[in-house]
Amino acid sequence: MRGLCTVLLVASACADSTFTKVKAQLEANISLTPSGAWHLGGFCFGQATGDATKAAEVRAHVEWEGQRGLNEMGPVKLVAFDAREQRWGAVRDTWGKEACEDKIDSANMVRLLNKTKVKFNFRIKVHQTSAPRDWHFALLTCGEVEQAPMVLRLEATKGALNMFAANSNFDSSSCPVTNVSWFAAASDDAGFWVLLVGALLLGASSVLCVLVCRQFRAKGKGEKSSLQLPPPAVSGAEPVIGRPCAAVGEEKIVDGQIRANPQLSEAATANSSEMASPESDV
Repeated sequence: MRGLCTVLLVASACADSTFTKVKAQLEANISLTPSGAWHLGGFCFGQATGDATKAAEVRAHVEWEGQRGLNEMGPVKLVAFDAREQRWGAVRDTWGKEACEDKIDSANMVRLLNKTKVKFNFRIKVHQTSAPRDWHFALLTCGEVEQAPMVLRLEATKGALNMFAANSNFDSSSCPVTNVSWFAAASDDAGFWVLLVGALLLGASSVLCVLVCRQFRAKGKGEKSSLQLPPPAVSGAEPVIGRPCAAVGEEKIVDGQIRANPQLSEAATANSSEMASPESDV
């Protein structure tokens, strides 16, 4: 498909060594075929300044030589991709293999060519605020079409810093090197925000895990301290292990000895005295 498209590049460059916006034009002569995809080349557009968001403007001119109107077949669509990974990066490696719908899903701009006239033109406004980058333009036929010639001319009237031919710059940039803030360039990429959110979630989960571990550790120490014996009442006192001592003033009892009752002992003594001295009969 790439060999079917020829591109005429016309540019007016400045005399000095600085990069300035130039007028650029791409022209393609194509014989349409069913379910086709033609890379038309593209432009490097700068970024908008101030409060404006429009960075560039392109005027498209179409000449159709078929017998049927473009609105009666196809559809035939003009699409544009900027150089970001989620746009041109999603289709560049499989450009000749992906279906029409897959390319359209990744495009920044989709314009349906459904005019009944054989010649018509329209404007394309490019909005870009973060950094200069390449924009790739392509023509897609999504279905059956009349196999007839078409001339498509794209003229960058505002904002073009450079341009590149058809079927080129698939993996490289035509933009001049400029000093751009890394945050401004990264913030316009969806992958940057995914990485930032992931880092924030990882940091928050780490802090939460540390707090939970500290709480469980403090709770375990509290339960362990509650199971310990209370300290002695007198500081420095040593615990005594052994048999209890006899109380002061009490009679010591030897193992195996039965303690006598004092009243019973006195009665037994009196009886024995009486038996020892019987009364004599006169």
